[in-house]
Parts: sequence; C-alpha cells; structure tokens
Amino acid sequence: MTNTGESATDATGGALQPPLRRYPLLSAGPFRFGFVTTLGVLLALLLGAAIASLSTALTLIFVAFFICLGLYPTVRRLEGRGFSRTGAVLTVIGAFILVVALLLWLVVPIAVDQLGQLFRYLPQGFADIESQPWFQTVNAAFGGALTPFVDGLTGILTDPNTWLNVGGGALKIGAGILNGAFGTLFVIALTIYFVAGLESIKSSMYQLVPASRRPRVIELGETIMDSVGKYLGGMVILAAMNAVFTFILLSVAGVPFAPVLAVLAFPITLIPLVGSVINLVAVTVVALFAGPSTALVVGLAMLVYVQLEAYVLTPRIVGKAISIPGSLVLIGAMIGATLLGLLGALIACPTTASILLIIKKVVVPKQAAA
Repeated sequence: MTNTGESATDATGGALQPPLRRYPLLSAGPFRFGFVTTLGVLLALLLGAAIASLSTALTLIFVAFFICLGLYPTVRRLEGRGFSRTGAVLTVIGAFILVVALLLWLVVPIAVDQLGQLFRYLPQGFADIESQPWFQTVNAAFGGALTPFVDGLTGILTDPNTWLNVGGGALKIGAGILNGAFGTLFVIALTIYFVAGLESIKSSMYQLVPASRRPRVIELGETIMDSVGKYLGGMVILAAMNAVFTFILLSVAGVPFAPVLAVLAFPITLIPLVGSVINLVAVTVVALFAGPSTALVVGLAMLVYVQLEAYVLTPRIVGKAISIPGSLVLIGAMIGATLLGLLGALIACPTTASILLIIKKVVVPKQAAA
C-alpha cells in the first residue's frame, strides 16, 4: 500500500506534487477559501455600485468624446488647407462655442415660451377637439370609440390634482434643469479640452500597446475615429436640415408650436434609421389640432422629405463613412436605448460599426491564419 504521508512518484520515479499544494487557497481549509471568495464577491459588488454611481459622469464624458470625434475631421480639413494645428483647433473651438451660444440664445427662450403655451393649450385643445366636424365624422365611423379616449385625456388634464402633482414636482424639475445646465457646461468644456488635446491623448494611449502591435493598433484606431467622426458630422448636418424643414413646413401650414417641434426634431432625427419616422409621426399628430387636411398635407410633405433624405441626402452627406446592415442598426439602436436611453440610441450606430470593423480587421484575419 502507498503511505499517504509520503509523496507519490510518477513513472520516471520523480515525486508528484500533492494536489492540494498546487492550490494553496484550498489547502488552507474551507474557512479561508470561503472568506476570500466572499471578499471577491463584495469587491465586485462595490465596483459595480461605483460604476453605477458614476454613470452620469461617464455618460457626459462619452458624449464629449463623441462630439470631439465629430468636430475633429474639420480640424484636419483646415490643416490640409494651410492652417497651423493651433490655428485649426482654435478655429473649430471658436466656431463650436459660437454655434452653441447662438442655439442657447435663440432656442431656449422660444422653447420655454412654446412649452408653456403648449401646457396651457392642451386641456382646452382636447376639450374643443370633440366639437370639430372631422372628429365627429371619424368618431361616428368608429361607432363612438374615440369619445371615451378623449374624455379620459381631458379629465386628466383638467383635474386640479394633476396640476398639483405637477407643481409638487417643481422642485425636482428645477433640480433637473440645474443638473442639465451643469452637464451641458461640463460637456462643452470637456469637448474643448478633447479637441485641443486629442493627438496627445491618442499618442499616450498608443504608448500603452506593445511596440510589436503598435502600428496595427494605430491603423485600426485612426480608421475607427475617422469613420466615426465623418458619420457624426454628417448626421448632425442631416438632423439640422430636418429640423429646419420641419420648422418651415409647420410655419407655412399654420401648425401651432412649430419652433418647439423643430427643436425636438433635431435630437430625434439624430437617431439612425427610425428618428425621421418618429419625427414624421409626431408632427403629423400635432398637426391634427389644425385640422385633418393640414395633418394630411404635413404628413405627406414629411413623408416625401424622409424619402429624399434616405435615398439622396444621406448617401451624399454621410457617404460610406459607416457601412453596416440595416438590421444591425435597429438591433444596436434598441440595445443602446435600453441601456442609455436617447444617448444610447444616438451612439449605437458608430459603436456597432466600430465593433464590426474590429471583427473584420482583427478577428477574421486571426481565424483565417489559424
């Protein structure tokens, strides 16, 4: 029999290491194993809680970096036209600050005034909608099915308790506005720093990569940032054009609250593939307050513009900066919106394209060489 107190030997006569000695944590007993395991779980939970508490800050940093990527192609174009690097960066930063200041000066007062009018108009608007001939015709065609729906909405909007609840949340709304203003200033300042120091940031990050792999990583990183920057810049131009068209169309058609709807159209149409459709539905529904014929004209005009944007403007402005299947755009937008809300939907397309590019440039060649 083999003595359990002695080490076993292998086929060549050498001593085999006892199994527990290869795992000091197990050989120390179950108490130490359970203690260290529990500490590991607690550390993971604390790390997750820390990341969750920093989610707002991380989101703002992410937004600033994406805005920087959208502005940086302009810096390179200015450098190509003879600007010094410092001059190109200062020009882009100055233009960025000027545009943001003009938007805040022009849009914020109008949006606040229009939103106030909208909240005051909604109760009376829903109360008057049942007296309009088009509503009576449609309601009669559906056997009076629209009446309970409109009555319910009117009851909610005219109930004093509803507005008391809204007033009770005024402090939270004020805190949210202050947080939003602080977040906006933080993003603007951080974007300026990112644009000014992007080259040094990239150089520092590339230094962390082993020298043998550094050229490949630099090539891949530059390709991703260049494509994402061109895509974001193109999407901003398209969203601005959509917002301007929405404002002109609604103003000509006599639809109320055209400025606030145009302001809302800008972030909505930044969402790839579905943003323009969402904006089309929203403005058409609001146009119903001006009458069914107005809503029909607005809906048809927006539909024509959406088709023009999809088949003419997008290929010319965005081009082939990012080329991914439409199904992945929808899947990415859904996942991004679930995780990060509107921001996630906005960055879903460039993030998905970056992942696909890494798979194409790194994973596929490795699999082919294996």
